[in-house]
Amino acid sequence: AGYNGAFVLQEGHGRLPLEVALMTLVNSAPACPNVLQLLEWFDRPGRYIMILERPVPCQDLQTFCEENGRLDESLAKKVLLQLITALKHCESRGVLHRDVKPENLLISTESHDIKLLDFGCGDRLKDSAYKYFA
Repeated sequence: AGYNGAFVLQEGHGRLPLEVALMTLVNSAPACPNVLQLLEWFDRPGRYIMILERPVPCQDLQTFCEENGRLDESLAKKVLLQLITALKHCESRGVLHRDVKPENLLISTESHDIKLLDFGCGDRLKDSAYKYFA
């Protein structure tokens, strides 16, 4: 990922790219099974590299729906309940995702478990208005 200029100071970690900081917050123990895990990250000139969990077999929800048609009611309910769990977990860690869409959800093609990913547009929760979109 390229730097968008957003860095934050995070206790115990120092200066981090905002996306890495947000993933560090949501991945700290106890982790949520519905949020993709950041395994490692590396700082490189002008960019950073994130090593992420990759559940197998899975695909993003957009592709899953394109290949399998719309979700039936019971599967849609299962997906939405897991998404709510992920978002409540993020909120409890002080993180606002800000880019929830089918492409940012991985779904297991076997169990239909989902994982929220891509915190690149996210921010820390705050009481004031958000005046920019990363």
